Amino acid sequence: MQINKTKKKQNTKPNKVKNIINIALAGNANVGKSVIFNQLTGLSQTIGNWPGKTVEKMEGHLNFLGYRFNIVDLPGIYSLSTYSLEEIISREYIVSEEVDIIINVIDATNLERNLFFTFQLLELKVPMILAINQMDILRKRNLELNFKKLEEIFKLPVIPVVAVHGIGVHQLLEEAIELAVYHQPTSHYTQDGKKIHDKLSHDDKKFKNKLSTKKTFKFPDLSSILTYGKEVETRVNELIRNIDMYPEYFSRFNYVSKFLANKILENDEEIEKIFKANQETSYIIDLADKYRTELEEIHGEDISTIISSEIYTNIHKIIEEVVIVKGRGEKKLGWADKLDHLTTHSLWGYVILILILFGIYYFTFLIGDFFGGVIEDFFEVLSNIIYDIFGEDDLGVKIFWEGGIGGIFGALGGVLVYVVPFFLIIEFLQDSGYLPRAAYLMDRFMHFLGVHGKTIIPMILGFGCNVPACTGCRIMETEREKKISIALTSLVPCAAVMTVVLGLVGRYIGITWVLILFGINFIVIIITGKILNKVLPGQCTELIMEMHEYRVPNYSVIAKQTWVRTKEFIFKAMPIIVISGVLLEIFFMFRLLDPINFILSPITVFWLGLPAITGIFLIYGILRKELTLVLLALLANSMGTTLLGLLTPVQMITFSLVTMLYIPCFATVVLIAKETNWKYAIQIAGLEIGMALLIGGVVNWGLFFFMSF
Repeated sequence: MQINKTKKKQNTKPNKVKNIINIALAGNANVGKSVIFNQLTGLSQTIGNWPGKTVEKMEGHLNFLGYRFNIVDLPGIYSLSTYSLEEIISREYIVSEEVDIIINVIDATNLERNLFFTFQLLELKVPMILAINQMDILRKRNLELNFKKLEEIFKLPVIPVVAVHGIGVHQLLEEAIELAVYHQPTSHYTQDGKKIHDKLSHDDKKFKNKLSTKKTFKFPDLSSILTYGKEVETRVNELIRNIDMYPEYFSRFNYVSKFLANKILENDEEIEKIFKANQETSYIIDLADKYRTELEEIHGEDISTIISSEIYTNIHKIIEEVVIVKGRGEKKLGWADKLDHLTTHSLWGYVILILILFGIYYFTFLIGDFFGGVIEDFFEVLSNIIYDIFGEDDLGVKIFWEGGIGGIFGALGGVLVYVVPFFLIIEFLQDSGYLPRAAYLMDRFMHFLGVHGKTIIPMILGFGCNVPACTGCRIMETEREKKISIALTSLVPCAAVMTVVLGLVGRYIGITWVLILFGINFIVIIITGKILNKVLPGQCTELIMEMHEYRVPNYSVIAKQTWVRTKEFIFKAMPIIVISGVLLEIFFMFRLLDPINFILSPITVFWLGLPAITGIFLIYGILRKELTLVLLALLANSMGTTLLGLLTPVQMITFSLVTMLYIPCFATVVLIAKETNWKYAIQIAGLEIGMALLIGGVVNWGLFFFMSF
């Protein structure tokens, strides 16, 4: 933790004068934060990493009622402890001056677990709005919440939300404006608990003048619900008294005294650094150690269990007051319950999983092959017109039409037509809630590879792109499981690899060989998992995760997420493809690739049985795998033939197999290095290259001898 020694200015909020409101979405994983984020920001999003960190940062912007909102979707976490990098980042960001308001997103169907995180946020005393999401699912269970009572308890705005349908989402912004302008939480419910839909008079000059009042937000007194029992409270208050003896020192930090006291009592390593940094306050650590020992002797439990137990006691009281049971009759099984039972069945669940995986590829192949053929035919018609006008041997035609424009059409017809339908299906499965069921089904098998079933989630996401999929391996509980999961996920054929296989083998040889290639890939994943399970010390932990109810996917959210994934290819890969196409034509004309292809020929020509030129294509594939197919198409086009004329069926199979298995794209290797270390990233890359060349050569010579007889 980097200690900030700049004193926080209390009564200045210049961003308010500029009508800018900074919001952070905070909550547990899978509560709908990302859905709310997407609903609010639409396509105005940026994805990057936190400064100096490997954790992904989602940031978006929008204008609403004359205000500029900057919204950050924090990582989904379950507490403000420091067990993970995500928790440290979230905690530091929440108390920073960059945040004006926290929107704590809560899953209405899991209040007990979600409110635990809410209680920890309350201790930070940051302006906050509670967004109670998934109210539609709660009501289907014949349950309701008393929102007026919730506001009375928390003394903060509480908004019912159905994020997937956009209900209550924009009202969160209205509450944020009200909280930012008036600087105090107000009740928005009548005596009978009905919501008051006040229309804020933002055009009123008097209202706008309040913007420059620069009042400091006064957090409401929540002492009635933030209690820990007599033994704990006595010691916490004594720690607070000692902390308050050094206001000049602790005012440099953004944490309130009670939060510091609680965390130092819990032996929080990051908070402990604050106390150790000052010789005068270091004695408080010893005092906290003493109190911790006393409490653990009294209760017979460790301090984390004691504090958690006290918090859950308060939560249970709140739930009893606010949860309303609307009907006490026997609940009828709905479609979601029946589907849940079917997709987790000990037999039919696996049948459905296999059918879904097969359906993903078949649907992608069907759509991609159709539109790819249309685009290819269209380019051929245009090419004939260009050749009739300028001639086939014209230098400009070779470089700019066949190289540049040919690269664009090759990317569209050979890659994009497969990428878009694939991402649509993956987003559909993710939004509907199927992926956790897949994790449950695969848990036993994944234990065989040294990890638990949760690994299947980033692996399925890896069918889209290995980079975010490997990032998703952070959900694993131990470093060992994280390393194994990353290695297995990096071997999953991503959308780029899939386009090569479907665009080459699927189109010209048939879907049967596509399934055979994916079967080989699957066997390689198993072998790799077994190797790493033996090599890396440690044991696999058990699967602990929640499966939310199935829901009808929000198609606008699916479309937005598909576009976010697709635009990376359009804006990042397309320029590379066009430039590569032009350079490739120049290299061909002046025979500049011959030395490289000659050096690689013992592997490419003799062992793999491929044309010598494919050596440079495989190197290009390290940048992006789909480049291998596009460059092959460009080569065939420049030679006046088709891919079927350029490569034999055996060469297509071998080339596609090596492309599937050898080193993932460079971005994935860098990501693996960031998540683990460069040594491990190089080891994984070397292992995958070795297996790809070995298996590719065996398949090539095996097919050669088989076809000879």
